[in-house]
Amino acid sequence: MSSVASAPADFSVFRTLSRSTATLERAAPLGEGIAISQWARSACETLGYDTPGHHTLSLYLHGGDKSFRVGHDTLHGGAGKFCVLPAEHYSRWCMNDTVHFLHLYIAPERLAREVVMRLDREPRTLELRDRTYIQDDSLIDVCRQLLGTDWSQPADRLAASSAAETVLHHLLNQGVARKTPQPARGGLAPGVRRRVMDYVDAHLAEALTLDQLAGVAALSTYHFARMFHASFGEPPHAWVRGRRLARAKSLLAEGRGDLAGVAQASGFGNASHLARVFRDAIGVTPGQYRRARGTH
Repeated sequence: MSSVASAPADFSVFRTLSRSTATLERAAPLGEGIAISQWARSACETLGYDTPGHHTLSLYLHGGDKSFRVGHDTLHGGAGKFCVLPAEHYSRWCMNDTVHFLHLYIAPERLAREVVMRLDREPRTLELRDRTYIQDDSLIDVCRQLLGTDWSQPADRLAASSAAETVLHHLLNQGVARKTPQPARGGLAPGVRRRVMDYVDAHLAEALTLDQLAGVAALSTYHFARMFHASFGEPPHAWVRGRRLARAKSLLAEGRGDLAGVAQASGFGNASHLARVFRDAIGVTPGQYRRARGTH
C-alpha cells in the first residue's frame, strides 16, 4: 500500500466547500487516506453532500447556533458540537449564521485498514454511524491537540498526525455499528479476486502463507479464507496448489529446464515433491508428461 499522504483536495467535501462561500483558513495532509482543514463562513447558504465517497468528521469551533441539517431541524449547531458523515451519506445544510469549523477527512480504505488491523474484522461487516450535532468530551480533547499545532511545520505535522490517529481509533470504538451478517456466497469483490490471483501468480516460486494472502485482500485470515472459498470453490491452499501445477505443466510442455528447475520455479521446492504431487493430481510423472508432449 502506498505511503503517499492524501491532500485535502483529494476529498470531495473539501472541493465542495472550496466552491462555496466558506473561507479556507488552513489545510494539510496528515498521512495516507487522511487530511484536515479549517474553515470560516459568514454568509447564509444551503450546501449539500451526496455520497461524497469518504468519511468526514466536523467540529464547530465558534458559532453555528442557528444552522441546522435539513430533516433534523430541531437540532442546531454550536461550539463543541460534532457531525460524523459516512462516505455513503446524503445531507443538506442550512448555514444561517457565522461559523468556524474543523474538518477531518478519512478515506474508506484507511478506515477499513484500521478495522482489519485493530478489530480483526472484515470491513464490510461494519459501518460508520451517521451522527448530527453530538457532543463528545474525549473527541474535544483530541481536537484541541489538532487545533494547537502548526500543520505547516514538520514537527507539528507529526503531532497532528498522531492526534488524527487517535480520532480514528475513537471512531472505531464508539462510532461504528455492526451490519447484519451477510451470507458468504458473494465471496471476494472482483478487484480483490484479481489482486489475489495476480499476487499468487507473481510469487508461485515462493513459500506463500494465508496471512500474506489475507494481507493482499485487506481481510483477517479467518474472513479471507471464508470469502476465498466462496469465490473459488476451494480453500486457498488447494487453489494455490492448482496454480503451481498449472505452472509446472506449462514449463514441462515448453521443455524449459530440468525437473529440479521446474520444481523450484513452480514452488514445489524439489523434484521429488513435484513428482509426488504431480503424479497424484495428473496421473503421470512429470517426466512422462514431458515426453507425452514431445519435449525433452
